[in-house]
Amino acid sequence: MPLLTASRGTRLFALTAACAALFAGVLIWFNATSDSRSEISGTLARAEWKTVEHRGVQIDIPSAWQRSDMSGCEFQFEQWAAPGSPPCRLEGGAAFYGSATFDPFHGPGVWQTATTWSGYAYAGDYAVYVSDTDRDLVQKVVDSARVTR
Repeated sequence: MPLLTASRGTRLFALTAACAALFAGVLIWFNATSDSRSEISGTLARAEWKTVEHRGVQIDIPSAWQRSDMSGCEFQFEQWAAPGSPPCRLEGGAAFYGSATFDPFHGPGVWQTATTWSGYAYAGDYAVYVSDTDRDLVQKVVDSARVTR
C-alpha cells in the first residue's frame, strides 16, 4: 500500500493558514480585552455639564452623571447615569449602543414614554440613547452626539 505524503506546497499552505488563524485570534482577543470604557474628555463653559467620549463619539451630559458599573448585568455597554440609578436598566442617563445591532421602536429624535422622555441619535458606529424626566435635557444630550475621529 503506497504511503501518501504532503507536498512541500501543501505544508507551506497549512503553515500559512495556521499563522493567519493565530494572528486573527490574537487580534480578536486584543479587541475584546482592550479598555473600551468612555472617559471624560472635557468640561463645558457651563459648570453643570461635562463631555464624555466613547470610542470616537462624544456627548455632553450633566456633571452629576457617572459611569454605571455594568459588570453584574446580562448585557454590558457603556452607560452614564445619575448616582444611584439602576445599572442594568436605563431609567435616566445615556448609553452607547452599537448601531449595527440597535433596533429602536421609534426613529431618531425625542419622544415621551409613560414616565420619562427618551431619544437617540446615530453618531459613527453608535446609537446614543438618552432617557430622563426632563425633555430639554434629553434633547440637549441627543443633539450633542458627535463623531470625533
